[in-house]
Amino acid sequence: MYTLVFVGLLVLVAVAVVLVLKGRAGSDKDTADIKNKNEAKMMKDAARKLEKDPDNIPALTQLSEIFYANEVYDKALQHYKSLVRIAPIHSEVDEAKVALRAGICLCKAQEWADALKYLLQSNLKDGSNFDVNYYLGLVYSNLKDYAKAVPCLKKALIINPASTQANMLVARCFYEQHHLKEALPYLKVVIAAEPNNKEAMFDYADVMVEEGHGEKAIKIFSHLRPDPVYGAKSCIRSGVFHYNQGDKKAATEDFTIGLKLPNVPQADILELKYRLAVCYFDTNRYKEGLALLSEVKQVNPQYKDVPALIGRYTELSQNSNLQVYLAGSVSDFIALCRRIATGWDKGLNANFLDAHAESAYTDVTVEVPSRGGDGSDLKETRLFRFFRTTGATGEIYIREFHETIQDKRVSRGICVTAGTFSDGARKFAEGRPVDLVERDKLNILLKRAN
Repeated sequence: MYTLVFVGLLVLVAVAVVLVLKGRAGSDKDTADIKNKNEAKMMKDAARKLEKDPDNIPALTQLSEIFYANEVYDKALQHYKSLVRIAPIHSEVDEAKVALRAGICLCKAQEWADALKYLLQSNLKDGSNFDVNYYLGLVYSNLKDYAKAVPCLKKALIINPASTQANMLVARCFYEQHHLKEALPYLKVVIAAEPNNKEAMFDYADVMVEEGHGEKAIKIFSHLRPDPVYGAKSCIRSGVFHYNQGDKKAATEDFTIGLKLPNVPQADILELKYRLAVCYFDTNRYKEGLALLSEVKQVNPQYKDVPALIGRYTELSQNSNLQVYLAGSVSDFIALCRRIATGWDKGLNANFLDAHAESAYTDVTVEVPSRGGDGSDLKETRLFRFFRTTGATGEIYIREFHETIQDKRVSRGICVTAGTFSDGARKFAEGRPVDLVERDKLNILLKRAN
């Protein structure tokens, strides 16, 4: 019996405490974020003064300083704005300081345009202040006006050369403009002061790639792989470097590792899948590449050239001769071109004469039987030129091919491409002993070559 009564009393006390606390919270919102009791009392006194005089300078100053010190920037801003407004008629107000503080509060809220107004006002009063120059640089950089950001940040660094924040920000300004070499000395200062600064390390590695120190960059990217922010991006950068170096195996490993990392941002996932798919296509793993691009397309149907790649490699996966034509070895490609050239005319026993591979094309010469006007047996020589490109082949290539035909005194030239010919190339070929074969007709020849 006594136990039940005691428990009941405890419940009533608890309810009463909660109600009292709620009442206090509702009656004093301004002090909710202020933990220091003395500051809370000072704020109440200042608030009472402002009720009588909204422009009471000591009260405004006290409230703004307390809120600012406690990082309650939205409330600090209200009072700094009032101080900025009355500063021109009250010499006791430090206009440079209150305008600067208002600008900083707006920076914390990422309201860059409004922040700029106050920071410029502060700069007019005291242009030698580190904070005003740093925050002006911060605002301009976020507005992507790097031409104005860099001078402000350099001025801040004259005042305080050791500031890692200013060094990092000016490095980022150069980095975003792709002036990587200019970013390098600032990044070195940051890394020397903060060896574990991941942003600086990532940017530094990017600069190393640009400066031709790829192997050094790869070590940094590998070190950053476990990082939740820069891990996936490091895998992308490392993979791109290896891909451009022709090491498709290492690039594939980089992109695969990136996709296995936890909590990868969606944008990085799409980039990793896209680039891994390209690696698969380059190594004839068409099914795996198409599966990845299908996943990318489900998220973003128009991502880069995904629709075109899907169309191209779907066809490639179903046509072994087209695979050889576009991505096979040189020996397999020449063998295929030889079959196409000798099988050009059905029923004719064409003789293979010669094959010659250049970096841009491969030539195949064949000899086919023909009849003279008097019924005599003759031999006709033909020159085939095969381009592996899927783009547009221009007029200059057809002009050069025509000159080769004349030099070798062959009766006819056939120019074949996996892409198309430009309008100028088609016009030049008209009336000349040159046949142009584009992608659609090539597919027919490839099927016949089976």
